[in-house]
Amino acid sequence: MTLISPIQSLTHMDAIRTRWTEADAGLWVADADGVFGGSIDHDVDGYIARDPFGRERGTFTGLAEAQAALETFLAHPAMSRYVRGARASAH
Repeated sequence: MTLISPIQSLTHMDAIRTRWTEADAGLWVADADGVFGGSIDHDVDGYIARDPFGRERGTFTGLAEAQAALETFLAHPAMSRYVRGARASAH
């Protein structure tokens, strides 16, 4: 049997586009297809990634690393449905 990672099985059309904005000094927010996708705070410990629900997803040494971790979380099929559902209900 061959197992396929759900993230690898996403098509290009299914991919969530994430855009990052520095909302304040040391605070970046993610726009995931028009829906709040989480945030990253920079402090003395590093870059702290939080998902859209405010749960910490880890502390990282670099911004790019924290962004990649949050984007991977958002790419999960369950989160993909959440983002698309939140976007649909906003319209």
